[in-house]
Amino acid sequence: MHPAPHVAEMKHPFKEALPGYRENWGEVNIDLPCKDGLRHPTKWIKHMDGGKVAGYTKNNLPRDLPLITDLFALKEYYNNKNNDPARALPGWFLSALVRSGTTFTTLRHEFNQLYHESWGFVAEIDHYQAMDEQCQMLGTQIDLLEQELQTAHMECSLSKG
Repeated sequence: MHPAPHVAEMKHPFKEALPGYRENWGEVNIDLPCKDGLRHPTKWIKHMDGGKVAGYTKNNLPRDLPLITDLFALKEYYNNKNNDPARALPGWFLSALVRSGTTFTTLRHEFNQLYHESWGFVAEIDHYQAMDEQCQMLGTQIDLLEQELQTAHMECSLSKG
């Protein structure tokens, strides 16, 4: 456990990670906006639920609040330098992303075990599954509205007839 910083230490950037944070060794490739109006690389990071990360730059002070932002896979994994259009993901992979249960849990767990840059990939998997769940929910709502509309048309036809 870290002792509380002295008042003098609050005016200088911290030299070691705050509790729950660790030094960024490439897991996060995000430049954070700073007081000087510029953006600086993330020095200290904390992985959070929901595909988010909290971070500080090397210039932040202990009294500063961390910036919390969404995680995404690093850009270099999307561009193979030849500017070809992205290819579709294999069907087996897409079905694993949208299924609940052991297949999705296993896939997510395996990405978590990858090289240290997997934080963004796990966040992308979580984003994709959340998007798919939202699409399914909206599809169900559309189906219910269409049923209500058909019922209203039938009632209207019966009342006129």
